[in-house]
Amino acid sequence: MILQTSYSDQIQTVLTLIGTVDSEGSQNCNSLNQARGGYRKFLASLGQREIETTSCEVSFITHEDDAAKLRQYFSNDSLLDDKQQAAVIEISQDGEVNEKKSRIKQALQELSLYSPDYAAIVRTVVTDIFILPSRVAKGGSTSQAIGLIWANPKTAYTTADIVEMLIHEFTHHAMFLDELRYKHYSYEMVMDRSTWARSAILNASRPLDKVLHSIVVATEVLLFRKYHLGHPTNPRVHPPTDLMIEQLDESILSTESAISSNDFIFHERAADLLRNARQILENEFLPLHRNLTRNFKRVS
Repeated sequence: MILQTSYSDQIQTVLTLIGTVDSEGSQNCNSLNQARGGYRKFLASLGQREIETTSCEVSFITHEDDAAKLRQYFSNDSLLDDKQQAAVIEISQDGEVNEKKSRIKQALQELSLYSPDYAAIVRTVVTDIFILPSRVAKGGSTSQAIGLIWANPKTAYTTADIVEMLIHEFTHHAMFLDELRYKHYSYEMVMDRSTWARSAILNASRPLDKVLHSIVVATEVLLFRKYHLGHPTNPRVHPPTDLMIEQLDESILSTESAISSNDFIFHERAADLLRNARQILENEFLPLHRNLTRNFKRVS
């Protein structure tokens, strides 16, 4: 969300949430390192999972038994967790786990080279990454364990692919925190299947909270490509830019239609995020999409 809002807005969200458990500490934070300690205490106060409050670095959990304990946080019978992530995470030792860990660390370092400020917030918000294999998915996040990412990058991925994976998962966590700060939805209405819309990443009908997440994630990945990575010719984690733009446009239209029939399903902040994504799409990416399409037709 950093490229859709601002660095300072993300910091303010973290400080605001720290202030719910340590008002004085929040006001006296003079550095991101200081904020990391307070942020971890805030996460601990949620009671979701055990948090190492004395550490300020991202921890990697690679042993099968330890990682399997974290997998349980991805189990949820609620419609709000409609993709049933835990069902696709295998409990087995990954023979490539050390290489995957090394590649993720390399991608974090690469992210720091593109934008030190962006990387610093990622390293603040994301506290733990566990690695377990899957035959169908490359990673995931859950609001039941804020700060925790499940990662399963293919070893054939480029560093840019893994950077995009980190941006994707980080943005989910930034949205979780934003929701705690502002309250985004009327959840009773979100669970009503008649209100669902088409998502921007999976291009499938999903609950509106998941769809807004996908819109914000897709917008962030596209912006990161524009400003840092460039538009890839053969991406492995997300669709090519032209297809992402098409799916983002369709998802925003679908969501706008859904909320027009359900006035109170999005609270003010969620509606603002949707409007912002629409504005970015129209100003930054639809012109690019027209150029890409025009150039493709010329080549054909």
